[in-house]
Amino acid sequence: MVKSISRYLTLVLLNMFVIIYSTDIDVDQLINDFSRITWLKEIQLQSLYLIISTCVSLLSILLLVFFKPFIEIYLIYYFKFSFYFMINLLSLSSVYIVFRIYGYSRLYLLVYLVISSLILYLTDKIEY
Repeated sequence: MVKSISRYLTLVLLNMFVIIYSTDIDVDQLINDFSRITWLKEIQLQSLYLIISTCVSLLSILLLVFFKPFIEIYLIYYFKFSFYFMINLLSLSSVYIVFRIYGYSRLYLLVYLVISSLILYLTDKIEY
């Protein structure tokens, strides 16, 4: 439980870093979509960033749980770090495409992918 929560919080914080420090990020389409929902009409930008980061983190954790049986088969031929990199890339790109988020910094995305994969790799070795 502690392992999952620490992974989740770390991924949320790293994704918030990517979103906040990307100077040209464009979330206007998502704001327009949320404005159609009555209780989300006046959503603040920081809350929107938190929603995006939470979705990316939750999808990463869900993909890890879903692909857990395939990890051993994958590890016979490849490195475990690349598996975590693939999971993070898949979840990040899926959420950003679905929410139509544009203008993010590619450098910060690469930093996010490497650091988040490294953290998932290191936390996998720790037994709580």
